[in-house]
Amino acid sequence: MEDLTKLSIDDFLNKVADRTPTPGGGGVTGLAGALSCAMAQMVAAYSKRKSTSAEDGAAIDAAMLKLRRTDEILRALISQDAAVYKAMTTARKASFARDREDPDLEQAYQDAVLGAVAVPMEMAATAALAIGEMNKFKHIANRHLLSDLAIAAVFARATARAARCTLWVNVPEITDGDRRAKLMTNVDRIILHCASHLTAIEAFVHRSLEEGE
Repeated sequence: MEDLTKLSIDDFLNKVADRTPTPGGGGVTGLAGALSCAMAQMVAAYSKRKSTSAEDGAAIDAAMLKLRRTDEILRALISQDAAVYKAMTTARKASFARDREDPDLEQAYQDAVLGAVAVPMEMAATAALAIGEMNKFKHIANRHLLSDLAIAAVFARATARAARCTLWVNVPEITDGDRRAKLMTNVDRIILHCASHLTAIEAFVHRSLEEGE
Protein backbone atom coordinates (compact mmCIF):
# COMPACT_ATOMS: atom_id res chain seq x y z
CA MET A 1 0.00 0.00 0.00
CA GLU A 2 1.45 3.36 -1.06
CA ASP A 3 1.88 5.81 1.80
CA LEU A 4 0.29 8.93 0.35
CA THR A 5 1.42 11.02 3.32
CA LYS A 6 5.01 10.71 2.10
CA LEU A 7 4.21 12.73 -1.00
CA SER A 8 5.08 16.42 -1.15
CA ILE A 9 2.15 18.82 -1.00
CA ASP A 10 2.54 19.53 -4.72
CA ASP A 11 2.66 15.83 -5.61
CA PHE A 12 -0.37 15.02 -3.47
CA LEU A 13 -2.42 17.83 -4.99
CA ASN A 14 -1.33 16.84 -8.49
CA LYS A 15 -2.38 13.24 -7.85
CA VAL A 16 -5.76 14.46 -6.60
CA ALA A 17 -6.14 16.58 -9.76
CA ASP A 18 -5.10 13.75 -12.10
CA ARG A 19 -7.62 11.52 -13.87
CA THR A 20 -6.98 8.72 -11.37
CA PRO A 21 -9.36 7.27 -8.75
CA THR A 22 -7.07 7.80 -5.75
CA PRO A 23 -6.36 9.89 -3.86
CA GLY A 24 -9.91 11.13 -4.19
CA GLY A 25 -12.61 12.33 -1.86
CA GLY A 26 -11.67 9.94 0.91
CA GLY A 27 -8.00 10.89 0.86
CA VAL A 28 -8.85 14.59 0.81
CA THR A 29 -11.22 14.05 3.74
CA GLY A 30 -8.48 12.35 5.76
CA LEU A 31 -6.06 15.13 4.90
CA ALA A 32 -8.52 17.78 6.07
CA GLY A 33 -8.87 15.94 9.37
CA ALA A 34 -5.11 15.58 9.80
CA LEU A 35 -4.63 19.28 9.07
CA SER A 36 -7.24 20.06 11.71
CA CYS A 37 -5.43 18.00 14.33
CA ALA A 38 -2.02 19.38 13.37
CA MET A 39 -3.19 22.97 13.70
CA ALA A 40 -4.87 22.27 17.03
CA GLN A 41 -1.63 20.72 18.28
CA MET A 42 0.22 23.89 17.32
CA VAL A 43 -2.25 25.99 19.31
CA ALA A 44 -1.84 23.70 22.30
CA ALA A 45 1.97 23.82 22.05
CA TYR A 46 1.97 27.62 22.12
CA SER A 47 -0.56 27.73 24.95
CA LYS A 48 1.80 26.28 27.54
CA ARG A 49 3.93 29.10 28.96
CA LYS A 50 5.93 29.79 32.11
CA SER A 51 2.88 31.40 33.69
CA THR A 52 0.69 28.38 32.95
CA SER A 53 -0.63 26.74 36.12
CA ALA A 54 0.11 23.10 36.82
CA GLU A 55 -3.56 22.23 36.30
CA ASP A 56 -3.79 24.04 32.97
CA GLY A 57 -0.45 22.60 31.89
CA ALA A 58 -1.69 19.09 32.57
CA ALA A 59 -4.88 19.80 30.60
CA ILE A 60 -2.87 21.08 27.64
CA ASP A 61 -0.55 18.07 27.75
CA ALA A 62 -3.55 15.73 27.77
CA ALA A 63 -5.10 17.55 24.82
CA MET A 64 -1.85 17.43 22.85
CA LEU A 65 -1.51 13.70 23.46
CA LYS A 66 -5.05 12.99 22.24
CA LEU A 67 -4.72 15.33 19.27
CA ARG A 68 -1.45 13.69 18.27
CA ARG A 69 -3.16 10.31 18.34
CA THR A 70 -6.12 11.49 16.25
CA ASP A 71 -3.65 13.08 13.83
CA GLU A 72 -1.81 9.75 13.45
CA ILE A 73 -5.06 7.89 12.85
CA LEU A 74 -6.27 10.30 10.19
CA ARG A 75 -2.92 10.29 8.38
CA ALA A 76 -3.01 6.50 8.24
CA LEU A 77 -6.59 6.56 6.93
CA ILE A 78 -5.55 8.68 3.93
CA SER A 79 -3.66 5.75 2.42
CA GLN A 80 -6.06 3.15 3.82
CA ASP A 81 -8.91 4.79 1.95
CA ALA A 82 -7.09 4.24 -1.35
CA ALA A 83 -6.49 0.58 -0.44
CA VAL A 84 -10.11 -0.20 0.46
CA TYR A 85 -11.38 1.62 -2.62
CA LYS A 86 -9.15 -0.57 -4.81
CA ALA A 87 -10.36 -3.70 -3.00
CA MET A 88 -13.99 -2.70 -3.49
CA THR A 89 -13.63 -1.98 -7.21
CA THR A 90 -11.75 -5.24 -7.73
CA ALA A 91 -14.48 -7.20 -5.93
CA ARG A 92 -17.18 -5.40 -7.93
CA LYS A 93 -15.55 -6.27 -11.26
CA ALA A 94 -15.17 -9.90 -10.20
CA SER A 95 -18.82 -10.09 -9.15
CA PHE A 96 -20.18 -8.41 -12.29
CA ALA A 97 -17.98 -10.47 -14.61
CA ARG A 98 -20.01 -13.63 -13.95
CA ASP A 99 -23.12 -14.33 -16.01
CA ARG A 100 -24.89 -15.92 -13.08
CA GLU A 101 -25.00 -14.96 -9.43
CA ASP A 102 -22.18 -16.34 -7.34
CA PRO A 103 -22.89 -16.09 -3.59
CA ASP A 104 -19.20 -16.24 -2.74
CA LEU A 105 -18.36 -13.35 -5.05
CA GLU A 106 -21.33 -11.35 -3.79
CA GLN A 107 -20.23 -11.91 -0.20
CA ALA A 108 -16.70 -10.84 -1.11
CA TYR A 109 -18.11 -7.68 -2.63
CA GLN A 110 -20.25 -6.97 0.44
CA ASP A 111 -17.21 -7.44 2.67
CA ALA A 112 -15.23 -5.04 0.48
CA VAL A 113 -18.02 -2.44 0.62
CA LEU A 114 -18.12 -2.67 4.40
CA GLY A 115 -14.36 -2.12 4.44
CA ALA A 116 -14.74 0.95 2.25
CA VAL A 117 -17.51 2.28 4.50
CA ALA A 118 -15.53 1.70 7.68
CA VAL A 119 -12.80 4.15 6.67
CA PRO A 120 -14.95 7.30 6.32
CA MET A 121 -16.85 6.31 9.45
CA GLU A 122 -13.56 6.20 11.34
CA MET A 123 -12.52 9.52 9.82
CA ALA A 124 -15.74 11.13 11.04
CA ALA A 125 -15.49 9.60 14.52
CA THR A 126 -11.83 10.59 14.87
CA ALA A 127 -12.56 14.15 13.78
CA ALA A 128 -15.31 14.26 16.41
CA LEU A 129 -12.84 13.22 19.11
CA ALA A 130 -10.42 15.90 17.96
CA ILE A 131 -12.94 18.74 17.96
CA GLY A 132 -14.10 17.66 21.40
CA GLU A 133 -10.54 18.09 22.68
CA MET A 134 -10.33 21.52 21.07
CA ASN A 135 -13.49 22.56 22.88
CA LYS A 136 -12.10 21.35 26.19
CA PHE A 137 -8.97 23.49 26.14
CA LYS A 138 -10.26 26.58 24.31
CA HIS A 139 -10.47 28.55 27.58
CA ILE A 140 -6.75 28.14 28.24
CA ALA A 141 -5.57 28.42 24.64
CA ASN A 142 -3.15 31.17 23.66
CA ARG A 143 -5.34 34.14 22.81
CA HIS A 144 -3.18 35.05 19.82
CA LEU A 145 -3.91 31.67 18.27
CA LEU A 146 -7.64 31.48 18.88
CA SER A 147 -8.39 32.08 15.22
CA ASP A 148 -6.18 29.08 14.40
CA LEU A 149 -8.13 26.99 16.89
CA ALA A 150 -11.38 28.03 15.21
CA ILE A 151 -9.95 27.10 11.80
CA ALA A 152 -8.91 23.70 13.16
CA ALA A 153 -12.44 23.17 14.46
CA VAL A 154 -13.97 24.17 11.11
CA PHE A 155 -11.77 21.60 9.36
CA ALA A 156 -12.73 18.93 11.90
CA ARG A 157 -16.43 19.42 11.29
CA ALA A 158 -15.82 19.56 7.54
CA THR A 159 -14.04 16.21 7.82
CA ALA A 160 -17.11 14.59 9.35
CA ARG A 161 -19.42 16.11 6.75
CA ALA A 162 -17.13 15.09 3.89
CA ALA A 163 -16.97 11.56 5.26
CA ARG A 164 -20.77 11.43 5.11
CA CYS A 165 -20.58 12.27 1.38
CA THR A 166 -18.48 9.15 0.81
CA LEU A 167 -21.03 7.14 2.77
CA TRP A 168 -23.81 8.43 0.51
CA VAL A 169 -22.04 6.71 -2.38
CA ASN A 170 -21.09 3.40 -0.76
CA VAL A 171 -23.76 2.66 1.85
CA PRO A 172 -26.52 2.00 -0.75
CA GLU A 173 -24.39 -0.93 -1.98
CA ILE A 174 -24.93 -2.71 1.35
CA THR A 175 -27.74 -5.25 1.04
CA ASP A 176 -28.65 -5.19 4.75
CA GLY A 177 -31.19 -2.40 5.12
CA ASP A 178 -30.91 -2.21 8.91
CA ARG A 179 -27.15 -1.83 8.67
CA ARG A 180 -27.52 0.92 6.06
CA ALA A 181 -29.90 2.85 8.29
CA LYS A 182 -27.71 2.42 11.36
CA LEU A 183 -24.60 3.65 9.57
CA MET A 184 -26.26 6.83 8.32
CA THR A 185 -27.86 7.48 11.71
CA ASN A 186 -24.49 7.13 13.39
CA VAL A 187 -22.69 9.49 11.02
CA ASP A 188 -25.49 12.06 11.36
CA ARG A 189 -25.08 11.92 15.14
CA ILE A 190 -21.35 12.44 14.76
CA ILE A 191 -21.95 15.49 12.59
CA LEU A 192 -24.37 16.97 15.14
CA HIS A 193 -21.75 16.35 17.84
CA CYS A 194 -19.14 18.18 15.77
CA ALA A 195 -21.54 21.02 15.03
CA SER A 196 -22.24 21.64 18.72
CA HIS A 197 -18.51 21.79 19.51
CA LEU A 198 -17.83 24.08 16.56
CA THR A 199 -20.59 26.44 17.61
CA ALA A 200 -19.15 26.63 21.13
CA ILE A 201 -15.61 27.19 19.88
CA GLU A 202 -16.54 29.85 17.32
CA ALA A 203 -18.69 31.72 19.84
CA PHE A 204 -15.90 31.65 22.41
CA VAL A 205 -13.25 32.78 19.93
CA HIS A 206 -15.41 35.58 18.54
CA ARG A 207 -16.32 36.83 22.00
CA SER A 208 -12.76 36.62 23.29
CA LEU A 209 -11.28 38.51 20.36
CA GLU A 210 -13.97 41.19 20.49
CA GLU A 211 -13.42 41.73 24.21
CA GLY A 212 -9.68 41.96 23.67
CA GLU A 213 -9.95 44.90 21.31
